[in-house]
Amino acid sequence: MSAMHTFGKSLGGLAIAVALLDCLAMSANSTGKTYSPKNADEVGVISLVLASEAKANNWTKRDLICFSIDDKDPDEKLVKTLREHGLNVCKASDWQRHFSCGFHVDMRFISIDPSQTARLHATTADVREINSGDAHVAVRLRDGEYSFRKIEGKWTLGEYVPSK
Repeated sequence: MSAMHTFGKSLGGLAIAVALLDCLAMSANSTGKTYSPKNADEVGVISLVLASEAKANNWTKRDLICFSIDDKDPDEKLVKTLREHGLNVCKASDWQRHFSCGFHVDMRFISIDPSQTARLHATTADVREINSGDAHVAVRLRDGEYSFRKIEGKWTLGEYVPSK
């Protein structure tokens, strides 16, 4: 093997390690803090966002989705509730431990008025190639803002506007 080839392989390995450390740092950042929804309205909006992302990205029921809210891990009760709604989800920090999530959704509430409207920003990434070691960066799938309305006591998706 030539010196350049060996050097190139070393740089490639280093790049993968750095990318994994970046992802681990993001997951570790959410490990120390836990997000607990304030009410059922927040749970309903989060559920709609995750279901919408699954549909938009053609995810199957088997695809495991890690998620975080405001850079925090969801509490166990929220994860359990979302699973009861048919979503295959886990905490973002679980990716750090198992590398089993194929996708990651990070959400941030912009506003929520429990009687009328809600807005939430979501960024979705594909981390499957990082899990397999074939890539060192996640592929951003979508990044945008959701708006919701409450009609007759039930949250409905208003629109999704991609970020520019």
